[in-house]
Amino acid sequence: MSSVKIHDMIYKQIIYLMYTSRSFGLSPKPDAISKIRRNAVTIKISNIIAYTIATIVSASISLINKNAPFSFIFLDLIILANIFTTGLNVIFFVTNYDLKTFLLSLPLTERDINIAVFRGIFEFFYYGFLASIVIAPISTYMITQSILQALMVELEIIFFFSLSFALIILLGKRIRLGVTSALFRVGTSLIWIIFILLPYGFTFRYVSLPSYVLPIFPFGFLNVEGLLLSLVYTCLSIIFAYNQALKFLSFKVSTHYPTKYNIKLQSPLITYLYKDMKGLLRVPQASFLLTVPVFALIFSFFAPVYAIFYVIFMITTSSIMLILLEASGLQLLLSLPSRLRSSYISKLLIILIIYLVDVIIFSFFGHAPLSLIMLPSSIASVELSLFISYNNVIKGKGIRIADPLSLLIREIEINSIVGIAALLLFFTNVYYSLIFSLISLLIINIVIYKKIK
Repeated sequence: MSSVKIHDMIYKQIIYLMYTSRSFGLSPKPDAISKIRRNAVTIKISNIIAYTIATIVSASISLINKNAPFSFIFLDLIILANIFTTGLNVIFFVTNYDLKTFLLSLPLTERDINIAVFRGIFEFFYYGFLASIVIAPISTYMITQSILQALMVELEIIFFFSLSFALIILLGKRIRLGVTSALFRVGTSLIWIIFILLPYGFTFRYVSLPSYVLPIFPFGFLNVEGLLLSLVYTCLSIIFAYNQALKFLSFKVSTHYPTKYNIKLQSPLITYLYKDMKGLLRVPQASFLLTVPVFALIFSFFAPVYAIFYVIFMITTSSIMLILLEASGLQLLLSLPSRLRSSYISKLLIILIIYLVDVIIFSFFGHAPLSLIMLPSSIASVELSLFISYNNVIKGKGIRIADPLSLLIREIEINSIVGIAALLLFFTNVYYSLIFSLISLLIINIVIYKKIK
């Protein structure tokens, strides 16, 4: 059995754990294996497409600002965000299901197993990374006719990829061990603030970077100093990633500290609220919800209307991840007298509280009426998101956001209501928007009342 086949098996096993209901404690359907094969191919294709588009867009920006490495900040941040959002999930399942321990029972050396596990993890990003490092220097040279800029872009991509990969291994290991504080867990989600707050407008005009930026971003300096420092940074990032990979693969956990919840059946809703709030501090993919008011405040200073729709998009998107708060306890939840309804209402109340906090923030900037007008459609979209999540997991399908294509389809599903409401608001009038939102909210609640018990 070759290491290539082993790492491909590990890659598909991680997908199996991530995208089927096994990660939620439920039995998978018989056709799960065929779906895993399709998902494995879909992830690779979608990564190639996404990275190729981002690479071409980044290269095209250099037509305007004449500084290709600076233009590729767009791709850098996409790499950072993609690796963090996918990587934390991958590392979590690799460590918590202890694939290495199982592989040690096979007639394989530990070195072969370490390489296979590492390649299995890397497989989630390999094809997108390969597309970037091949297309980026070629497209840069074609546009700028500069070998130096093409080389700097190549170093820049390798640096950001290595750094991002090293960080998700470092953070993922700590999430596994449960030694990270709640504040740190929420803080890992703040990586998105870099992605969102970067003033992209600066990349669409001619720029001249001041000299004090050299130690921060040497890739944008097309001189000897910039080249040498870029080489040093890139080498250090590769060494950092290599060391983290070695530590990750050699680390073993001897003690587990389970989280205890006392569920009082006489008041389940309050108990679920308490449990879910604690869960938000422990699940990085869902904890981003707690940072939404922070972003709402920041954006309100310079783009209040954008801030409102940013909040709406983030709460509908992040609501998909709230099902992770139940994890493998969903089987137990189904056996309790209150069953799913209290859990469902708890999560809906958390979303509503976060949204109302944002409304208070918007009121200081004079845009509270718009946020309140969009409230019914936003809640309808969140309820639809929660309903789809619960329904899919109960049926043994998992949350079904494994790859970018699945996530895109899911986003269209859950944001269709709020999207139509927004179009009616801006292109017709507020009454049509409210009528549509309220009717949608009513229909969804009728369906949920019958299905979620």
